[in-house]
Amino acid sequence: FLRHVERTRVLIHLVEPFPTDESDPVSNYHTIRRELANYSLALSQKPEVACVSKAELTGAAEVRDRLAADLGHPVHLISSVTGAGLAGVVGEVTQLLAEVKRAEREAAERAK
Repeated sequence: FLRHVERTRVLIHLVEPFPTDESDPVSNYHTIRRELANYSLALSQKPEVACVSKAELTGAAEVRDRLAADLGHPVHLISSVTGAGLAGVVGEVTQLLAEVKRAEREAAERAK
């Protein structure tokens, strides 16, 4: 799976606000990030958009706020059921992709 993920330019990290195993979603986020870094430092350094899913559930916003406070940057709250928050994620991903592509072009120019 991670071999396929390496081909991406931007990661979208979806966080389940209420895992069925009752584990902590913030801790789960960090576990996945550690696994990415253990697999590939380059993969762990790719731009990432963090999202807490299931915005329609009571308490999901609080999970997003906890994760955002832990990370020190905004985290999207989204819902595939209602569509809430998806436009913001698409906008951020679009911006990050443009930045990555611009950096790739500049690196290719410098290499010539």
